[in-house]
Amino acid sequence: MNIEFLLLIIDYFRVIKRRDFLLDWLFPLVFALIFFFINVDNNELFNKILVLSSNALSLLGILIGFSIAVITLLITANTKNIDEIKEVIVIRVNEYRTVSLFELMIITYSYSVIIEIILVIFNLFIPSLKLNTSAYCLTTNVIASIDILFILHVLFVTIRNITSFYFILIKK
Repeated sequence: MNIEFLLLIIDYFRVIKRRDFLLDWLFPLVFALIFFFINVDNNELFNKILVLSSNALSLLGILIGFSIAVITLLITANTKNIDEIKEVIVIRVNEYRTVSLFELMIITYSYSVIIEIILVIFNLFIPSLKLNTSAYCLTTNVIASIDILFILHVLFVTIRNITSFYFILIKK
């Protein structure tokens, strides 16, 4: 199995700023916990998670296409702004490696695509789980909360990526 994508995920966590990390993970975690506690005793949760999974697949498919399009644009664009961000060092990972703004954008968009693909796979398997009995209420709630956590995480990462991309393109 090809597991090099783990290196990309590790790179993402090495280069992400603490503030961005908190925003990308803290708000989704709070929302997922709220969802979990609201639905602790909800025996009808499995039907809701099927709807969530179906909607998530559509959303994630669009986000994957968008993220890949931006990566392609970044790599193939030949503008002054893109050339300038290749020279701007934003992070020193260690004494041997620095990361330019261009590399940071590629890392964050690539990370986003990887997480989106993992979420698509996860959401494809949710309907096949037989968790619609009251005995599996807690398990269903945990699965739904984790799904919500990661979907919101991807959305927050995408918002940050789009904002960064916007400021790179309109830089005067």
